[in-house]
Amino acid sequence: MLILFLLSISIASQGQRTKRGEQRLIKSGQNFEKMRVVQVTDSLDFIILRNKSLDIPHLKRNIWDLLSERMLATVNDPNHAGVGIAAPQVSVNRRLILVQRFDKDDKPFETIFNPEIIYSSDSVHSRIEGCLSIPEIRDTVTRSWTIEVLYYNSKGKKIQETVEGFTARIFQHEIDHLNGILFTDRIKH
Repeated sequence: MLILFLLSISIASQGQRTKRGEQRLIKSGQNFEKMRVVQVTDSLDFIILRNKSLDIPHLKRNIWDLLSERMLATVNDPNHAGVGIAAPQVSVNRRLILVQRFDKDDKPFETIFNPEIIYSSDSVHSRIEGCLSIPEIRDTVTRSWTIEVLYYNSKGKKIQETVEGFTARIFQHEIDHLNGILFTDRIKH
């Protein structure tokens, strides 16, 4: 756990370049080997989840592709499968998310680099959410029905698109992780 904490501090303090600590963590497993999901119940993990993530400065395919493959294996693990995952959830405070695209045929997972929400509709909907990093809690969260998001895809192409409904909810949840926000912060009682 101390290693994860030091890695988090190192990433936050050293700027935008890929760090050796990040590379070691990402390369610590084989392609398509799942990673450990950080948990809010661990104080050092909690610090990682609360840090704001750094942009990925270049889309060098090797290290980020490996991270994406390992995140996909993690989110598809039958012991804790999900519909999205953010890099901070596997101890990498970088702006990378995987989102299951329920708005597309075959509902593929897509890798999203450096996403930013540039528009959120006033039209909202409430739905129960959960999180791989907070396995014991599920509660209702209100989110925008429609968002416009700007990001880079896995081929390095800049994309601006409008997303609605459940897929928009996944984008918002995962982008919150990149900003150190947990879905429990958005629960209204």
